[in-house]
Amino acid sequence: MNEILEIAKDFAEDLAPHVISKTGTVKTLTAEQVSALYHIAVDFWMRNDEASVDVKLPFEVLQSLREVS
Repeated sequence: MNEILEIAKDFAEDLAPHVISKTGTVKTLTAEQVSALYHIAVDFWMRNDEASVDVKLPFEVLQSLREVS
């Protein structure tokens, strides 16, 4: 996982000037970069597709939490 993180950091630094200046770019990606971007996208998708802690809890659960605290 650390390798993916390092690739992601390098890739983000490489893309930053294009994002800031809002210019397009054509890049040739290495197999490592493609793999890292795939895993990052899937991880982002899965985390945001599942119910998060921001989802409103049912009233009974909120009531129970208040009683416990």
